Amino acid sequence: MNEHREINIMDQDTGKIRSSQLTRYLRPKDTAMALTALFWEEFELSRAVFGWMPAVKEFETKSQTARFGYLHNRHAKHLYERTSELPGPSLEKQSPPTQLREAFERCSLAPSESAFLAGYGVMLQRLYHNYERLQYKLDPILDAPTLDVLRIILLDRQPMLTGAHEQIFFAGSDDPNVSNEVAMWRSYVEQVWLHVDASVTGKENASLSWPTMPDVEAFGPVPSVSAWNEERFPIHIFNPQYKTAYEDPSMSVLHDSIKQMHYINATEMGAAESLCYLYYGAQQLPKPFYFDLARHLWDEVRHCQMGIRRLEQMGYSTSQFKYFKGSPGKGLQDLAAEWFPDMYASLTMVAEPCSFIKKRKSAEQFWQFDDALSAIQCEFDMADERMHVDFGKTWGPELYKQINKIITAAEMSERMRIRRVEELGAAATEEEAKTIAKNFPGFCGLSTVELNYTKY
Repeated sequence: MNEHREINIMDQDTGKIRSSQLTRYLRPKDTAMALTALFWEEFELSRAVFGWMPAVKEFETKSQTARFGYLHNRHAKHLYERTSELPGPSLEKQSPPTQLREAFERCSLAPSESAFLAGYGVMLQRLYHNYERLQYKLDPILDAPTLDVLRIILLDRQPMLTGAHEQIFFAGSDDPNVSNEVAMWRSYVEQVWLHVDASVTGKENASLSWPTMPDVEAFGPVPSVSAWNEERFPIHIFNPQYKTAYEDPSMSVLHDSIKQMHYINATEMGAAESLCYLYYGAQQLPKPFYFDLARHLWDEVRHCQMGIRRLEQMGYSTSQFKYFKGSPGKGLQDLAAEWFPDMYASLTMVAEPCSFIKKRKSAEQFWQFDDALSAIQCEFDMADERMHVDFGKTWGPELYKQINKIITAAEMSERMRIRRVEELGAAATEEEAKTIAKNFPGFCGLSTVELNYTKY
């Protein structure tokens, strides 16, 4: 066997391919550079997919899209952790290569959900091809820790490829216009990556310009108003007669039952959508922020899934309830800088901590009603929410720093509570609002809706 051959590695400083020493073994710094390139592919795919989730109409596809974004983020986390064990520049100090980000953003500007999914399939196949190329270059003993990481990541390969193919297949309508649009966009995405590959390898006669963008209007990512199948999931229109949304009895046929807790879970896709805008729009934050945010986002989708599943198991239809959109109603470029930290702080410092009492009581009472699944569902929900509050304490102040507002976690929490008291019109003066906000049980009793725990 020939033990000497040239191995190509992308240089992160120049964005070009360089050749390693003439040997069939990768040096530690070469492995780190190869993993760094894969990290950015996974991270940018997570960003593209999470950005598209609010633009997806059907609940099942919306949930699947969020799952894909979460898995890409988990894979990026594994790569980040392994790279930190190897010599070379810290990933924490790096930004995505400019050309790579532009490629992903170009491929994200699809004219429809079907077109985006088709392009996503192309990018997913390319990603796993790159994993396989690296896998066969690694020494089974010297690079065993890296191979272990790749094995964990590649466990998701077949489910993701199969899931993506199914979504693409069923998204492809019999309508010839849709089929032509999907084929056109898939071709464009392929051309984008041919351009990237040619330019980084320094091939002669490689075009210096990107392929021409099709003359279409982008439907995503992060649309100003999110898409829902409103026949199955009617959207709630706020009634000013009620101080809080859940007080409105027209929202739920279970408003006078402890099973209202399942309905509240079922509305949490709105929170997940809001977090998609944060994930896509937040720039230059520490990498662990995105790892925690992806977990938080996926938990909100899970909570929605478990609420809908339980309601349907009990014989209810989703169309008997009303739901929320999490979109801001404006494009990212038009949002005030405060929208991101305020939304995040309100969710993690008000909505989630105030849900503990209600969920704990619900769990206890479901046990009394001999409904084990409902009780356990509430218990898992509480475990997730405690973690989300910890995320908020860590990252909320960091988000405010980005808009040049220095604030501690405690100050952030108090500010959000005072704002909530003022929104509810529950205080005549600022001092009275501060007093109410400091009394946590009393504040939560004011800010949230109590359930009828005695009626099943």
